[in-house]
Amino acid sequence: MGKTKELVLCLALGLVLQVHAVTRPPGIFIQPDYDVYYKAGETVEMPCVAEGSPRPVYTWERNGIDFNPSGNDDRVVQLANVGTIVITRPEDKDEGIFQCFAKNSYGTSLSININLREAKLKSFVVEADRTKYPQLGREMTLDCVPPESIPPANVYWIIKKPYGGFDAVNYDARVSMDHEYRLRFTNVRRIDKMGGRAYACMAMNGIMRLSSQGPQFFIEPQGGNEELRPVSYMWASPEDHFGLRGNNFTVKCIFAGNPTPDVHWERTDGAPLPDRAKIQSFGQELMIQDLQFDDAGNYECWATNTNTQTRVQRTVTIRVESRPYWLLEPEDVEIGVGGTAVFNCLAKSVPEPVYHWFINGVSLERVLQEGSDPRINAARFKLPRRDRIVFTDLTREDPMVIQCNATNKHGYIWGDVFLNVLSEAPTIIKPPDNRKVVAEGTTINVTCRVTGKPDPIITWFKDDQQITGGRYKIQTSGDLYIKQVVLSDAGLFRCEAENSFNKTSRAGLLLVRRKTKIEQAPMDLEVNAGYDAKFTCSGTTDPEEVEKLQIKWLKDNKEISSVVQRMTTNIQDNSLTISGTIVRDSGSYTCIATNGLDAAEASAMLTVKDKPDAASQVRIEKCQERNATIVWMPGSYNNAPVQYYIIQYNTTFNPDTWTFAERVDSIYNTANISLSPWVNYTFRVIAYNKIGESDPSFPSPTVCRTKDAVPDANPANLRTIGDRLGELHIEWTPMPQIKHNGEGFQYELQVSREGFENQVVPIPIEDWRTYEHSMDRGGSEVYEPYKIQIRARNSVGFARQDPVIIRGFTGENIPTVTCTNLEASKIADTYAVLQWDFDYTQINATATAIKGEFRGFKMQFWQQGDRTDTLREWDISPEEAMESRVGNRFNATVEDLLPYTTVEVTVAVMNNYYVSPPSDVYRFQTDPGFPGPVELFRPINIGDNHVNLEWKPPEENRGDILGYDIGYQSVIGLDLGEVQERDPQINDAYATTAMLSGLLINTKYRIYIWARTTKGRGEGYFIELITSMAGDPQAPRFTITDVGQHHINVSWWINPYASSGTVVYVEYRKEDAAEWLRTTDEVISSWKNITNLESGETYDLRVVSTNGGVSRASHIEEVTTDGVALASALVGNWGWFLGMMLALLLFIGLIIFFIVIFKRGKRFKQKDSPSNSYYGGDTGSYSDTGQIPKRSADFGPEPRGYTNDYYDERDRSYHDDQGHDGYYGAGRGDERRYNDDKHNDYDDEGGFADRDRYNDKHYDDRRNDYDDRRNNYDDSRDYDDKRNSYDDHGKDDRHSRDYDRRDDDRYRPPSYSDTGDRRYPDTREEPYEEYERKPSASYDPDYDNRDYREPSRFDRHGVPVDIRDQSPKNPKDTFV
Repeated sequence: MGKTKELVLCLALGLVLQVHAVTRPPGIFIQPDYDVYYKAGETVEMPCVAEGSPRPVYTWERNGIDFNPSGNDDRVVQLANVGTIVITRPEDKDEGIFQCFAKNSYGTSLSININLREAKLKSFVVEADRTKYPQLGREMTLDCVPPESIPPANVYWIIKKPYGGFDAVNYDARVSMDHEYRLRFTNVRRIDKMGGRAYACMAMNGIMRLSSQGPQFFIEPQGGNEELRPVSYMWASPEDHFGLRGNNFTVKCIFAGNPTPDVHWERTDGAPLPDRAKIQSFGQELMIQDLQFDDAGNYECWATNTNTQTRVQRTVTIRVESRPYWLLEPEDVEIGVGGTAVFNCLAKSVPEPVYHWFINGVSLERVLQEGSDPRINAARFKLPRRDRIVFTDLTREDPMVIQCNATNKHGYIWGDVFLNVLSEAPTIIKPPDNRKVVAEGTTINVTCRVTGKPDPIITWFKDDQQITGGRYKIQTSGDLYIKQVVLSDAGLFRCEAENSFNKTSRAGLLLVRRKTKIEQAPMDLEVNAGYDAKFTCSGTTDPEEVEKLQIKWLKDNKEISSVVQRMTTNIQDNSLTISGTIVRDSGSYTCIATNGLDAAEASAMLTVKDKPDAASQVRIEKCQERNATIVWMPGSYNNAPVQYYIIQYNTTFNPDTWTFAERVDSIYNTANISLSPWVNYTFRVIAYNKIGESDPSFPSPTVCRTKDAVPDANPANLRTIGDRLGELHIEWTPMPQIKHNGEGFQYELQVSREGFENQVVPIPIEDWRTYEHSMDRGGSEVYEPYKIQIRARNSVGFARQDPVIIRGFTGENIPTVTCTNLEASKIADTYAVLQWDFDYTQINATATAIKGEFRGFKMQFWQQGDRTDTLREWDISPEEAMESRVGNRFNATVEDLLPYTTVEVTVAVMNNYYVSPPSDVYRFQTDPGFPGPVELFRPINIGDNHVNLEWKPPEENRGDILGYDIGYQSVIGLDLGEVQERDPQINDAYATTAMLSGLLINTKYRIYIWARTTKGRGEGYFIELITSMAGDPQAPRFTITDVGQHHINVSWWINPYASSGTVVYVEYRKEDAAEWLRTTDEVISSWKNITNLESGETYDLRVVSTNGGVSRASHIEEVTTDGVALASALVGNWGWFLGMMLALLLFIGLIIFFIVIFKRGKRFKQKDSPSNSYYGGDTGSYSDTGQIPKRSADFGPEPRGYTNDYYDERDRSYHDDQGHDGYYGAGRGDERRYNDDKHNDYDDEGGFADRDRYNDKHYDDRRNDYDDRRNNYDDSRDYDDKRNSYDDHGKDDRHSRDYDRRDDDRYRPPSYSDTGDRRYPDTREEPYEEYERKPSASYDPDYDNRDYREPSRFDRHGVPVDIRDQSPKNPKDTFV
């Protein structure tokens, strides 16, 4: 039993060793190229490295014979553990065909055949120096036969320097080298002599680092001028030419001719040239990179020049052949026991390849013939076709190395692969990561690399659930491919590998993060060169990875280098700034947001526009007698398309000056230029786009010369100048040299007096720069006519153009005629129409009193009394004068005059150089005009409902201002309200201040002011301001100025510069009435006339100031209207009625008594008594009213501010009647005692002693009713229709400058008595004085205080009487 267990353990151990043993046939993976060159004496190395298990053993063969490196001297060494051979001092005997073999017990691997050759360069055949004598303009060839060279030498041409050294020949379209190394000149020029330096052919061997120089050639060009030659064939690549697939293939055509031909390439079948084709050598050479079979065909090169009408062409047929190349390259096969292995060796070539198979380096034919390898037998080995072999039913003894060779005449390809048969339990050599973090949306591979034979079966599980299909795919490598990972893919993934020997598994955790996104993508930009461009970008990522989030920038998919200092990134906003952009900065800029797991990107284009690059290759294509054809190569347009080209020329006359020749549309690159004879032209081109102009191109290398001819024209602008009295002064424009057309250029001037044409005086002028000639005609000739002509000529003859004969005159003099009867037919504010007489028959007359050519009239005008500073002149042209003429009457309109100004004006007649004596001075005054803006406008006090304004008159104040208009509008954000106007406006021309009231609290306003004349408003001036927050209004002081039967006039004083309380109204009620009635609000006037009252009734009055939110009331005053109470009252009180009758009789008796006394001459001495009509409350709050809060919205906006009718619909029961009754009911007698004593009981601090009794408890009971009734407050502001009921009929109130001086007697009404009768004395018997009032908004302290008093005269309806004429008197006229 024990022996049995030991046997089982031994078998199991052997099986494990067998399963896990890994062997592999050898395979060479490093080997030399097909050709290896060496320089004698310099070390050369041939590498050979293979892999395999067991480690391979290396051997070499040379020329098919075993080569033992140790059998040669110490020059040859094989490196340890590899097959690499190093020859330290190679000799010519070391050349040969070498091949490396790597062997182990499972097979033999072979390298390619290596051709080891010694590099050599022989010398040129020694020849004597040669000298060439070509004709200028003809073609020439210098021959070169390179010496033998291994590898082939690099051949080029040089020009020897006199003292050693050389310069390489610069090839161009005229001088080039053909493919047989000859130097070709398409046309010879003098510069080809190179100062007598020699041309030579040079061959250079790069391996030898040695060059060899051929024979020397000297060139001596012959002839005086370059001969112009048509295009002719000079050399071309063979007509039938083949190239190898994959190589860079070139064909070349060289054509002779002068000018140098332009060479072009095209396919004869009309197909375009391949995309991989390039035109090189200035058009002569066609190179096709990576030659392919479809590039085969017929190609045509053709050339033209300006002396060739038809093109000269050459056809080259290109055939494409190839070395063998793989279609199916053989691959190593590792397979399990019993499997089938297939080896492919499919190649393609032209001509077709031949295949050779090898087993461990022995040809398959030999193995089959000799039967040397029993594994290769018909039962298990098959060759179904020449490029494929198959092994079936494989065993552990079948490992081997198989070689395949596909060859044709151009070369071969070699495949060396192995067959390895294994039996191995599965092993996971690269398990899944223990913790793999990926981003949502990415496609990933979860690794599970497995070895084992037979090939293990791979199964994947997620959280112990087997994975099948969908976005999951198991790769042949064993990896799990997951497409577009989602958040739910997170979990534990397990890989399980199983074959017939074992099963194994490994697991790893997959974590999925939210994908990175671009939040703000960069936008496409277009900038002009030199400006900065800035891209901005931002991104977001999973919160767990936010610290790793980075923003990177790419340009054209390449990371922006940190060395580019003009491109900087800002860490704060992740922006990219390109400073001072240039055209090369244009491209695609990509913002990449990445956290290392995934990335999101967004791109934007930057387009940098710049002026065009300069045109190139400017040349004269055709030069003829009268025109030239210019062609050029356009430069880069730099992202801003070229709009047009400008062609410029210079000449030998002005070599430093470039002159405009032609403008050419951008679609053309050729231009025809008109030329002048006898000129040497050079041309250049400038391109223009919307950014600017390019740099000028280089001038054309050749000069266009034209032959001489007669001049085309005569001098222009021939004329006489009358500036010299007694002389005939002739001028013309000299002709520039470019117009001379030949040598010996001069002018010929011909002059004859009009009427004496047969007496022509010819005057030759040899200096072409001369532009004038004077002839002395004596002082008596004034403006005498002559016939004059001038001709140009040169050595060829006179100009072909007929000369122009002009009528010229001798010098002019002062006119002896004047203008008369100057007057104005129409006068306005800024212009006047003037008329005058002048004898028009003097115009263009022969012996004219104008003493010269009529040049119109000169008008001078100025402000009366200030001619020196205000003088202005205006010339009236002859055309304007003749258009306005009616007989001998001329007229003209003088504009741009100042309004309201006295102007003096004269007019005179003119010739070219003199002005006649002026006419008599005419004086007129312009009408008043529109005034200018005020010089200053500002607020001097800003309240909650009003603002005090100050201004200065317009700077141009000519005394015609009648007054000022003020308007205003609300400003809410960017919206402007309707413009409202102050009512009344200011009719005082000297006013400089005003108050604007009735505004809303804490509201922004735009306030305008206009000066006004009889013509209307002038230019406006506005300011913006914000009214203050709600203030605390003060109770106004008031007085009763007039009482009638049905009206009472109340006046008050307020502080116009207070911060609040400029809106005032009056409350009144009958003596026993419970509710107060109220007038409309007064915002301008300081008085109010209460009408529609009952006669003989006693009324309680008080004046209230308000700002719309808070109100302050004055003390209460009792006033009785004139007349008798209503008859209905008599019925209720007979005793009172009888008493009244008795009193009436007594009154009548007293009147009769006084009349009798008066008739007898008796008089009563008037007693002076202090006026007690001043009933002003002081600054304290009145307890009877308290504060009456109102909404600011109830206050406006209004059409023209807060006027009398603003609160017409407001509830008249302003206070709680019960509150009043409770306060006054028990103490009515006290109240009357208060009235009798006037002010004795009134507290100097502003209120009654027991004022606190009227408090919120009494007041709030009915406040809600009051608030409800005033909801319609804003909708019932019928200003214009209702204000006449109370208003002052256009009168303005006045305010005293000393409004705070309450004890000043000037503020007291003059006629209020001290008696208990609360009546006002009748003032109608006083002498009538005309009443004058200053506008209420004017607070100029320089005015007399009496202007602030209220009206003292009223009509029978209680309306103030004011008959003062306030029209301002115009000040003295001024001229500004």
